[in-house]
Amino acid sequence: MNSSRNSSHTPRWYLLVTAFITGAVVMALEILGSRLLAPVFGNSLFVWGALIGVILAAMSSGYAFGGWMSDRYPGARVLACLLLFSGSWTFLIAWLSQPVLFRVAAAIEDPRWGPCAAAGLLLAPPAFGLSGVLPAMLRLAVSDLNHLGRHTGRMIALSTVGSLAGTWGTAFFFLSWIGSHALVGWLGAIQVGLGFWWLLKGTAPRALVVAALVLGMSGLGVGAINPVEMLKAPVYQEDSPYQQVRIRDDELFRYLILDRTFHAVMWKAEPITLFLPYSQLMVSSLAWVPEPKRGLIFGHGGGSFAKWLAHRWPELELDVVEFDPVVVRIAEEFFSYQAPSHHHVYARDARVFLNGTKESYDLIWVDAFARHMIPFHLTTKEFFSELRAHLKPDGVLAVNLASSGEGGDLLRASAVVQTMKESFSTIQTYAVKGPWPSLKKAENLIFFAGLAIESQPPEDLAIKVTAMVEHQRLPPESIALLSTRRTEPWKPGEILTDDYAPYDLLIGSNVRESRSE
Repeated sequence: MNSSRNSSHTPRWYLLVTAFITGAVVMALEILGSRLLAPVFGNSLFVWGALIGVILAAMSSGYAFGGWMSDRYPGARVLACLLLFSGSWTFLIAWLSQPVLFRVAAAIEDPRWGPCAAAGLLLAPPAFGLSGVLPAMLRLAVSDLNHLGRHTGRMIALSTVGSLAGTWGTAFFFLSWIGSHALVGWLGAIQVGLGFWWLLKGTAPRALVVAALVLGMSGLGVGAINPVEMLKAPVYQEDSPYQQVRIRDDELFRYLILDRTFHAVMWKAEPITLFLPYSQLMVSSLAWVPEPKRGLIFGHGGGSFAKWLAHRWPELELDVVEFDPVVVRIAEEFFSYQAPSHHHVYARDARVFLNGTKESYDLIWVDAFARHMIPFHLTTKEFFSELRAHLKPDGVLAVNLASSGEGGDLLRASAVVQTMKESFSTIQTYAVKGPWPSLKKAENLIFFAGLAIESQPPEDLAIKVTAMVEHQRLPPESIALLSTRRTEPWKPGEILTDDYAPYDLLIGSNVRESRSE
């Protein structure tokens, strides 16, 4: 009887608006979760699987809990408590997410269960609370049993529309407009505000209780505005539609970090210089091709390759393909790359670009693979077949694959080699260490393929590279790096296809970050 009286005095538009908002916030938090986890766990299939699974588990248990509580405590109290709980936890996410994520990553190295644990600690509680709101609202709406189906359908429909708005709004607009951490704080404030609104409208709380809640929520809000940062403050940071982009400086170098991975290093004293050894070796592929006319780069990063080629090989026409337009802009604004007229930069996915171009290339450089950002569709048999089709008969393909040099990273390298062999009969591998000796076994695996590789012995390459170094057409370091050629044959690996590419599974459970920020 009491529940019927309470529900009859609750305007249904209140319930519908609340259903829409809570649906939007749940999905916004799920999308944001990928950005929160990426700087620590990467952005792999495992991370997304962890996020979706944890959110679904929290929602299912939240629905059951909300229904049980609303039967025991009819009225708006359950609704208000759930909203205040989820809002306060969201404030905690904004405040303490980084230290929590780093501790979980240190404690659980498995690439599957680490993200699951992190998502469970950060995102499961607010998803649980917000999901419990829906059955609590349905309990308030059952005053007219003759129209129960209609009221239930409207509320679930509005909640689903809210989920759609939260997904598209976060992914398409808000993340790029205000950034991930600020958006988490705003979502917390929305939930807390809605919780107080239901507390004051639907119940008769004591003034002391309200004052204590206001004081506590204000403290959490202050923490959300001033989050605990485990990473050094960047020179610049932006959330692009695809990843978190950060620029960091020290006395000598400028770094581009995408999510958790270093993608470019620029020596500030000489911005044109190719500083990283793997890039010094990759450009040595120019020595294999007599008088190259046109090149293609997949993976722009800080524009290091393109910038060097513009100065050392001004006659080479170049197409540069980078899927993230923010990275393209960052290369111009922070890494001194200004594309000359014969360089064409495309903000496009590599497969989309290949499908849409009829050009053939003397040289193709694939530098889109980092250890924790592997676009699987750029590792498959179909992709390498497309590369072969766009490579001139005497052209050369160079592929960079960052690796820890052990464990699962070697398994996935074997898979890439095995897959490349479906299109290229001969592959030369070089294992290049980074410029920092403390990196243990970390290395860049450089794979060279093409008819020129099949027809010329490695000794000829050394002679040609030496001659080009003397004419300042290649970096001097290229000569010594030729000694890193791997002579040990690769073990047979998986053949990766568009239909079957268990790439993340090949990483294994013993992958360690080779270099921390």
